[in-house]
Amino acid sequence: MKTNKLNILILVVVALCNQFAASQTIVQMVYDGGVYKIPCRVNGLGMDFILDTGASNVCLSMSRAEALLRYGYLSEDDFYGVGYSSIADGSIVDHLKLRIKDIEIGGLHLKNVEAIVIAGQSAPLLMGQSALQKLGSYTINGNKLVINNYTAGEGKRREQLIQSAVESSKKGYYALAISYYVQAEEIYELDYVYLEHLAWCYKRENKYKECYDVCKKWLSLYENLNKRNFNESIYDLFWRCNYYFGYNDQALLYKQKQMLVKSEGVTKTSLGFDQENLGQIFYALGRYDDAISCLTKAISLAAEDNNVKSDLPVIKDNNLLGWTYWWMSQCYRQKADKKKCKKYLELAQKCGNENAIKVCRNKDTREAYFSRGKVPTK
Repeated sequence: MKTNKLNILILVVVALCNQFAASQTIVQMVYDGGVYKIPCRVNGLGMDFILDTGASNVCLSMSRAEALLRYGYLSEDDFYGVGYSSIADGSIVDHLKLRIKDIEIGGLHLKNVEAIVIAGQSAPLLMGQSALQKLGSYTINGNKLVINNYTAGEGKRREQLIQSAVESSKKGYYALAISYYVQAEEIYELDYVYLEHLAWCYKRENKYKECYDVCKKWLSLYENLNKRNFNESIYDLFWRCNYYFGYNDQALLYKQKQMLVKSEGVTKTSLGFDQENLGQIFYALGRYDDAISCLTKAISLAAEDNNVKSDLPVIKDNNLLGWTYWWMSQCYRQKADKKKCKKYLELAQKCGNENAIKVCRNKDTREAYFSRGKVPTK
């Protein structure tokens, strides 16, 4: 009996030791010229930094920062200010402030690390507290940097943040979901699925710049891995963001890409919205005849999907028809065809389009709408 208890105790101790060892990350440092250097990667580029627990920040020399900027490992947006530093001889020097998106140490990714660029071209590369404090608990044992519990603790926290983000998004709390996703990404970069979720949250909060930036990151990561099955949802977001910022040629490109990768089995209403979207973009480009052609197809698809035998169907509260007729009215307004402009405006109103309802509320608003649309005829 005693032997069995002893064996069990030994197994428990061994298990605990293995668990402790598994939760540690050991980084082998290089002893060079009287200092220890930590091998790491700055935004993917391998570099060696001097371990300096007394330095407040990660420090770069001007020449190294210029090289990183030149080869795309830093961007101008990463720099955000200037300041002053006291160096080893006691003198005060200027420095630039920047935020490094990712520093990898021993497979651990530290996000958004504050750093400074010392004006001197030969300033040493220092790994200071702005990075080290993100590691949590660590010890230095000779030439080894031992990081305790970072992977286990931070990994679990990241999973909890992502779960909270997903749950918040499902409930419609998009701002809260964004906050959770951003915190999770500071621990380790989001994968494609969660980047897409984050982009849609930004879209639903009407934060188009942030949505646009996330979409660009998603596309860059995906294309760099030579993926073939591009995501229709991201193309949908990307054309909308480009349209919002007035990049209409890019909006057209990504809308067409979305239509090319569209999955099978879609409804005619969905295809109709594709044509309505194209009409909207062509209108923004001033290509009114192309817009009218697409919008006519959208009307036909809406009629087919609702089993209505009419060239100009009227279905109450039909979003597709409402918007299609609205853009038709806008096109003929620009072409100075008041008769057709009025006809499609009334159809948009009957289908429940809010813009058309506002324009048609009285004679004065209708006449103002028509008069602004007058352009020289060719």
